[in-house]
Amino acid sequence: MNSLLYIHGFNSSEQSHKASVLSDAMKRHALSGELLSPRLPWQPAKAIALLEDIITSRLSAEGASSITLIGSSLGGFYASYLAEKFQIKAILVNPAVQASSLLVDHIGPQHNPYTDERYELTLAHMDELAALIVECPTPDLYWLMLQEGDDVLDYREALKAFPKTIRLTHEEKGNHRFVGFERFGDDILRFAGIIP
Repeated sequence: MNSLLYIHGFNSSEQSHKASVLSDAMKRHALSGELLSPRLPWQPAKAIALLEDIITSRLSAEGASSITLIGSSLGGFYASYLAEKFQIKAILVNPAVQASSLLVDHIGPQHNPYTDERYELTLAHMDELAALIVECPTPDLYWLMLQEGDDVLDYREALKAFPKTIRLTHEEKGNHRFVGFERFGDDILRFAGIIP
């Protein structure tokens, strides 16, 4: 049985808009049990450890191609690392391909408005992120989804980092949240092998 693992972004939560869109798509096909959407620890190493545990247990139970990742922003960065480690497919939505460089400006006190967590982001956390950078991605693992109007990340960095993905959705305008994400619900389920 195939499943989809949604990986949320920085200072977001498992109940983000994209997770809701995916949940709705699953419900339309009576597949609500196939979406995994955990709340991630804010520490990168702990987030990766949690995700690795989920993937490992899923692969052990269901087999090699049973899980597809979908990550948004920082979640896309995590997804690329995990896709390479486990050689599983991943959909990257406006991914933060250089997360340690991007988040260095956020070092200091943080507040996640979705979970109400307060914490301190440090240089040590930047080192944890730097250790996850994928240098040579495997093109046939990825679907890259980008909008040029992303006001947080430069979409060109993702195009450079993933130059030969098996699938690319590249749209003008839009924003970091990916305007119209709901248009892709069924296509995402097909990419994951959840529906034909």
